[in-house]
Amino acid sequence: MKFGTLPLDQTVGHILAHQCTDAEGRKLLNKGHVIIEIDLERLRAAHIEALTVVTLEEGDLGENEAARRIGRVVAGEHVQMKAPGVGRANLTAQARGVLRINVGVLERLNTIDEGITIATLQTHTLVEAGQLVGLVKIIPYAIASARVEDVEAIARENQAVMSIRPLQARSVSLIISGPDAQRDKLTEEFEPSTRARVEALGSRLDEVVYVRHDALYIANALTQLHSAGRDVIMIAGISATIDRDDVIPTALHMAKGSVAHFGVPVDPGNLLMLGYIGHTPVIGAPGCVKSPKTNVIDLILPRLFAGERLTRADLVAMGHGGLLDDIPDRPMPRTAP
Repeated sequence: MKFGTLPLDQTVGHILAHQCTDAEGRKLLNKGHVIIEIDLERLRAAHIEALTVVTLEEGDLGENEAARRIGRVVAGEHVQMKAPGVGRANLTAQARGVLRINVGVLERLNTIDEGITIATLQTHTLVEAGQLVGLVKIIPYAIASARVEDVEAIARENQAVMSIRPLQARSVSLIISGPDAQRDKLTEEFEPSTRARVEALGSRLDEVVYVRHDALYIANALTQLHSAGRDVIMIAGISATIDRDDVIPTALHMAKGSVAHFGVPVDPGNLLMLGYIGHTPVIGAPGCVKSPKTNVIDLILPRLFAGERLTRADLVAMGHGGLLDDIPDRPMPRTAP
């Protein structure tokens, strides 16, 4: 592709690089317009003698076709591509779910040519059906077709660059542990916020069980709920977990489960424990779960409801972006009142 200024009489068939206006600022032609003979008369009348134009060369691919081809190859499952023109391809969610971006491949594609740009939402974002999740933009009016072929080859080799895991309706149970004297108080603190979160994601809080804050009692509740076929089990205790040998991790082991990770680099929510009994996730929730404000629970529930099995590496990776808005009513807010 060549970019430069030509005398007016030599511009027919070339692409106008910039919007063209007359001396009073009135628009004559839009940028991207392909000059034809009839345009020359208007331009001469406006005393325009030369234009900055783009000349396509052999092997060039127009911006619209380039955007369409790249958009098609980076869009994975439940992502729809539409190319409206002007060198763009819009990528939208076809389902409500968790967006997954192959970040390493995305970065690699964005280094192939400065004229090819692919922008997306952050990976693991909860998205709605119809929401724009990515955008391909070709900056020049044309790009070397070889560079588009490079993008296509790398994207296909690595499968989908972006995809969405739809949320599934899950059956959730909540175990609240504490002394009998505080049953009403703790239930009032933990149940409404948990129910609201679960239902907002299209799932159900099917059971709330109150037990003594003791490993044996919690283990028995875990075993019963797992046998009942609950998809996700949450535990909110009067005392947050502060060690792998604390009450809730011990109860999980007694129920023949295992701890995937304890202690997450997310604030609020550092004291979260995640484990599994078989394929069933068990969440030892930190105290911040009682607040409606965004905390670590809001980062992991969508992914679990979308069927993802989270590992220690997944939770550790949450440190990047893990500093969330503070909750002022917790015991030790970051800023003293």
